[in-house]
Amino acid sequence: MSRVLIIDDNYDMLSMLKMILERQGKHEVIACTNGQEGLEAAFKETPEVALVDVMMPGMSGYDVVKRLRADPRTERMGVIILTARGQNVDRDAALAAGADEHMTKPANVEDLLKRIDELLNRDKAKAQATNVMIVPVMSVKGGVGVTTLAINLANVLQQVAPTVLLDLAPAIGQCAFFLGMRPEKHWGHFLENRNTPIPSLVQKHPAGLQTLFAPLLPGQTSWLNADAAAAILAQLTGMARFVVVDMPPLLDPTVQTILAQAQRILLVSGDDALAIQVTRATLQALQEWKERLLVIRNAVAPGPRPPAEAIQKVLRVPLAVDIAYDPAQVTVAAKGLPLAAVQPKTPLVLGVKRIAQLLLAR
Repeated sequence: MSRVLIIDDNYDMLSMLKMILERQGKHEVIACTNGQEGLEAAFKETPEVALVDVMMPGMSGYDVVKRLRADPRTERMGVIILTARGQNVDRDAALAAGADEHMTKPANVEDLLKRIDELLNRDKAKAQATNVMIVPVMSVKGGVGVTTLAINLANVLQQVAPTVLLDLAPAIGQCAFFLGMRPEKHWGHFLENRNTPIPSLVQKHPAGLQTLFAPLLPGQTSWLNADAAAAILAQLTGMARFVVVDMPPLLDPTVQTILAQAQRILLVSGDDALAIQVTRATLQALQEWKERLLVIRNAVAPGPRPPAEAIQKVLRVPLAVDIAYDPAQVTVAAKGLPLAAVQPKTPLVLGVKRIAQLLLAR
């Protein structure tokens, strides 16, 4: 059953529309009498479609639509401006505000129901088309376990749906080292010949993990530019449900291109003072994508750790997952295996599984 939000200060119109939609038996209706109330309901309930009047006290329907489009929770919602104002200039104003459709009161019931159904079907098609999740794992500071987390996360997600690990080490193939492989194929071949199909460069680890490796040697190829990174992602998303990206310690245009396409961004921090300060600075630099960020604290050495509360106070954001030091990772890494593939109940793997649960709950 879909949820439809109606915002109209005319009680008779509100009641009539509610009755029409509920009579169909396939819509749950959320009725609000002013713009502010409607916005609060939209952000809390995230309906699929909104019917918005224009002339309301306090906040016009145009302002409501602009606010809906500006918020990540509602930016893709189907919106119909339903108003008594039926001139071309009114239609232009509705579309300029971000509405999908402008309809004049009193609207033909069949036309209104048809348009609602079209918006619902459009959103379902979009959801199916965008079902792929790109998950960069990153830190601007090295040595906090980004590659280890990316490899194990990809291995865990592989148990749920097809997953590809993309190694974007700018100087040396770190994923290949940790996985005990010396791949002959890597994304550098795509840079040499842009007609090379990316799936042909993806290799499968004995543990089942599919990986597009980075070049093994420093200087073996040039660094990816933003256009090449976008092209690689476009092909990888055609062959997997999840694309986990082992990110470089950079914030250049290539990295920003990947972050812009990501559904979730895992920002990894260590426990030492420098790692925490770098994470805080990175959070400020990534404000554009703050709604997608999950901050992960990962212990890479044994010993006492600062309390999570103190870390959160410095970072000013909650820790999504706090991973304890795992001595098993050292022994397994030497064997070229993801820890998640052989010891599923160690601290690191349990932490990675919590990350996977957060991603799957999105």
